[in-house]
Amino acid sequence: MTARSHTLRVPAAVPGIALRLLVVALVAAGVLLLMPYALWQGIAIVMAVAAVFVPASLAAWAAAACLPFGLLVTEPSATRTALAVLLVHAIHVVASLALVIPARSRVALLVLGPSALRFAVVQLIAQPTAFGVPLLVGASGWATASWLAPAAAGSLAVGLAVALAALRRADAESRSLPSPAGPLGGANVRGPS
Repeated sequence: MTARSHTLRVPAAVPGIALRLLVVALVAAGVLLLMPYALWQGIAIVMAVAAVFVPASLAAWAAAACLPFGLLVTEPSATRTALAVLLVHAIHVVASLALVIPARSRVALLVLGPSALRFAVVQLIAQPTAFGVPLLVGASGWATASWLAPAAAGSLAVGLAVALAALRRADAESRSLPSPAGPLGGANVRGPS
């Protein structure tokens, strides 16, 4: 009898390292398009490369944080803002996946579908906002629109508080339900185990 090697074939897959390299590509594209200072471009790219080797260092998020700084040091532009919203969110999603997927593994493209769907839903909400706020405020109204940032932060805090309260309520309800396993906590298999 000979031992056969078993293999698992995934039809449409990419190597796990591709997600980490995609973070570098997104950061490089973002800082080259949005950041006018070469020093910050270099810092962001070095941080993204560090995230390839040590994703748990959270260097990818530090690299993503360099993109909005480019918006702060240049003239306001709805297009640049929308691009920053898109790229920072894409970096966050891909870096989150790279954190949990080993570099030497293969990732089925079907598995990435739910993350891509959530990304698209968030962008469908965020992009109209990124384009709409400057249109509502107007070019000369940025000084009078300083209340928008605290109002957005406050609404986010209220939304988080409501979500946390709902989670606590759901946890309390699940604890109060009787256990299907019975009073001893084991599985009832109706026979010797």
